[in-house]
Amino acid sequence: MSERPQRLGTWAMPAIAMLAIAASITGIVNQFTYDDRYIVEMNPLMKSLAGWWRTFGASYWPKDWGGDGYRPLTILAFKIEYALGSGSPFAFHAANIAFYAIACVLVYGLARRVFAPEHHWAAWVAAALFAVHPTHVEAVAGVVGQSELLVGIALLAATLLYLGDRQRGPLRPSTAAWIAALYALGCFAKEHAIVLPGLLAAVEVILLADREPMRERIARLRPFYLVLVLVAVSFVAVRSWVLADHSIGGFQPFTPFNTLRITNTDRMLTALGVVPDWVRLFYWPIHLSSEYGPPDVEIAQGFSVSQIPGLALLVAIIALGFILRRRQPVISFGIAWVIITLLPSSNFVLPAGIVLAERTLFLPSVGAMLIAATIVVIVAERWNAAARSDVTLAARVAFAAILAAGVWRSASRSTVWRNNDRLFRQAVVDSPDAYRAHYMLGAWHFENKRKREGEVEYRRALKLFPYDPFLSYNMAEEYHRIGLCAPALPLYRWTFGLDANFPLGRGNFAWCLVNEGYYDEARSRAFETIRVGGDLRGMRRVIFITDSVRAAERGLVKRSPVAHLENAGKVPESVQKTATQAAVSRGE
Repeated sequence: MSERPQRLGTWAMPAIAMLAIAASITGIVNQFTYDDRYIVEMNPLMKSLAGWWRTFGASYWPKDWGGDGYRPLTILAFKIEYALGSGSPFAFHAANIAFYAIACVLVYGLARRVFAPEHHWAAWVAAALFAVHPTHVEAVAGVVGQSELLVGIALLAATLLYLGDRQRGPLRPSTAAWIAALYALGCFAKEHAIVLPGLLAAVEVILLADREPMRERIARLRPFYLVLVLVAVSFVAVRSWVLADHSIGGFQPFTPFNTLRITNTDRMLTALGVVPDWVRLFYWPIHLSSEYGPPDVEIAQGFSVSQIPGLALLVAIIALGFILRRRQPVISFGIAWVIITLLPSSNFVLPAGIVLAERTLFLPSVGAMLIAATIVVIVAERWNAAARSDVTLAARVAFAAILAAGVWRSASRSTVWRNNDRLFRQAVVDSPDAYRAHYMLGAWHFENKRKREGEVEYRRALKLFPYDPFLSYNMAEEYHRIGLCAPALPLYRWTFGLDANFPLGRGNFAWCLVNEGYYDEARSRAFETIRVGGDLRGMRRVIFITDSVRAAERGLVKRSPVAHLENAGKVPESVQKTATQAAVSRGE
């Protein structure tokens, strides 16, 4: 072994860890933001480690906040961190930074296995680019991003173990057992880990293509892959049992998908439109945002020219993966890694609770950085052939500048997640045409008694995208709370026009109808509310008032309309929490 690889091995991993820490350390003082507040800060399950095993029978989101998702190991990690830090966000952010450093070191280990020995320096390039990548900020700076980090660690370690054994020969039983255990840990940390068998199959087909005939490999590896299938089926079965009332995705689909009643084809066309954003965030992450959605991101309703760039780009990337499988297998493997790890949140397979979120790009960016490092190798080989030392020096200086820029951008972006006030205000700057950016800022204003500012942001969100029933419902509720039923009524009507089965606000809608003199409609809404299990006592009173008024009119007795807004707002606490969760949660 030459002196250079020995020096590289000595300082490589500590340097990668230090880069990761430097890029993320500013987030150590962040507070609980966005979903952190509901999943961690206000979650009674966090208060004690007693009965920790019950986390395996509970949803990720608390029942009072929607009951979506199933990530018991992530919740268990949160419970431990809550106990260690006495509920302080410091412990959670410290854990995230530590997990991030571990994941980056594992990327280096995987890249060393992927690149040829003479190009082990390229493994450091890939891991260094990964460590300073600004798109990772959301996964590290927000507490709930810890699930992405845990899955990343599990899948990177499993792939590293698999590739290490298979490059030497057959897969050892002890290694197979460790991989199966890591697979289970990853799945129970976040459902996206279910793609591991696809990653290992990509290793076999692309990186180990010429080692032995495929038929012999399939026969030898079949028992191992059957074990992985058993792990996956067991996880899905447990998850389905816990989330009995949810779809197979485990989360409510992205709200605009439901209200616009888009088909599965439209959902996939929407995903096609997002492909250029994925590529941009991998390789030019200058502009970042906590919110991606309509109308900034188009929700497809049939094929249009806006999907052509994404379609062309996706076809070209897949074709490139096939074409380069022999000549540049690392690029092909990187492409396969990106595609496989993106699938769970992409909306190509199942409807996701998001259209795009930067935290979901954490694991896919491993493949993107392998591709980038391979391109660096190709360019470096041409420069070496030219034997120009000045070019080599300039390249090293340029790479150092890229790393410094990545550290600066990541560290400064982490401060945006310092608290909700900063995060939500920045979101409308980053994505002024995304309705949810204004929606979230408006909800935050209302929560902090800044009603005028909240109304302004809600109105902006409604103007941008009036097809979210939770948005129009929440604005109607804000008017209703201060006794303004006249502006609340059209918003209630719009809400139930978008979704006739909308589960919230029926009782308050009925009371506002009474207050404004729409007695027949109020009576009808009251019966509907009773039929779906709403406020029986309050709705009986609505019916009594409307019947009394009609009886008075038939008897020609002059009576004034009756306003009973003192009964308004008596929404059960659990329903109020569900409404709030619907407003703030981005899903997965």
